[in-house]
Amino acid sequence: MGPVIATKEVDEVDLHITRECDGHCPYCYVDEGGGSNELFKRLPLYGDTETLKEIIRNIRGAAGAKSLVFVGGDPCRHPDLAELLRYAKEDVGGMATCVLSNTHSYMKDGKAVPIEAIVPYVDELDFTLHGIGSAHDTINGNPGAYDHAMEQLKAYMRARGDTTHKGVGIVLNFIPYTLQHIEGMMMGAISELHMDPERDYFLVQRIAKTGRACEGYSRWMVKQDLLTKALGSIEYIRQEYGFETKLDAVDAFPWCAIPEQYWYMLTPGGCKWGCPDGVLSVVQDGGIQRCALSERILGNFLDINTPAAFTRFLTGNSILQMFRTHRHLDGKCLSCDLLEKCGGGCVIAAGDGDPYKAGDIHTGHDYLAD
Repeated sequence: MGPVIATKEVDEVDLHITRECDGHCPYCYVDEGGGSNELFKRLPLYGDTETLKEIIRNIRGAAGAKSLVFVGGDPCRHPDLAELLRYAKEDVGGMATCVLSNTHSYMKDGKAVPIEAIVPYVDELDFTLHGIGSAHDTINGNPGAYDHAMEQLKAYMRARGDTTHKGVGIVLNFIPYTLQHIEGMMMGAISELHMDPERDYFLVQRIAKTGRACEGYSRWMVKQDLLTKALGSIEYIRQEYGFETKLDAVDAFPWCAIPEQYWYMLTPGGCKWGCPDGVLSVVQDGGIQRCALSERILGNFLDINTPAAFTRFLTGNSILQMFRTHRHLDGKCLSCDLLEKCGGGCVIAAGDGDPYKAGDIHTGHDYLAD
């Protein structure tokens, strides 16, 4: 018999299983080095495998999550990721699984396993592309990273065969460099990996003021004209090659910053983090964040182990209630005719970081709405 599902479910949980990474991206929010995000610094380097299994069991059984995304750091630095994927698929079941990694080099019991071995247990592999070839390595800070990741992804795509719907997602960080080169990056990935528009796709990730990105944050902020031009390239790739781009799969955009012709790319209602039928972020000791960029722990999946307990958490947590009622937004957004569709964009990208980090909520609006 499968797990009993909560009356209030979440669609996706992003589970941080480690904070270690071979990359050195200058805007990383997990922040192994400097920066201001203290939350991840307090966490263990790796989540304990048995503890993570209990967390995964509750994510499915208590929260009813339909999708489980393994993130980090680089989740492939966890010495038992292959076992965790097997456990989520075989022992718990009922969830689509995804790994977002810079390397896609897998381990079990601390020993390397071929990527072909994890194909039965993972539905999607996501990879953050910073540029083509050495341009990727420069931003990633790890020589050879591009070639290694491409070979791993190609091996996965060969092993998935012709009849499966398992997909590869290329994540594009929206920073000025990427927006200026986005069409070439997308075309390069399609060509290098022989991507299949029926299974493979692109995703967009915004950079917010948290972690390393706090240092010189203006370097990562984008302007509306550059954003509009990039959206034109994304539309071109869709029209000419059939590839979809998930523009706000997890990161919301203010609708007023997007030309109306591209509104079809956006999800009505805006940010889904912390919402019923939305997304939650969970760190390696079970702590629950409203979103991956927030710096407050609101509960713990080691304690929330029944559908009733999860429903009480999701509907009764004061931070989640304040977020859903837009307590963080200033008058500029609250009086906007698009608020119901938009939701205010990304509050953390507004420039002051997590508005719920301290006891006093600071209000503002997404800088893209200027």
